[in-house]
Amino acid sequence: MSSDPDLNTSSALRRLIDGKFGLALTYWTLYLLGAVAFFVSGSLAVASEAWSLYVTLLALALAWTFVLLTGVKFAYRGEDPGKALGRIAMLFLLLNLTNALATLSFI
Repeated sequence: MSSDPDLNTSSALRRLIDGKFGLALTYWTLYLLGAVAFFVSGSLAVASEAWSLYVTLLALALAWTFVLLTGVKFAYRGEDPGKALGRIAMLFLLLNLTNALATLSFI
């Protein structure tokens, strides 16, 4: 059983950024990391009634979504990237709205 020395010596984060895990796993992992960070920090901001911080976190979550969609656009290898981006963007929008509503439940 042979193993690739490049995979053994590089970190999982480096392999994720280099696209070694595939597009779907890469963008879902990065999306979920951002969503968890927003949920935790957004919930703390709502609990302490720091509304300006919460709005800033919402803007950062939106910017993170656009960064991920841009990455998908450049990494997509199919025939119709617009169709794939439309579906992914809609899914990210719904998940972001759900996450934002969940953080507001700490009022």
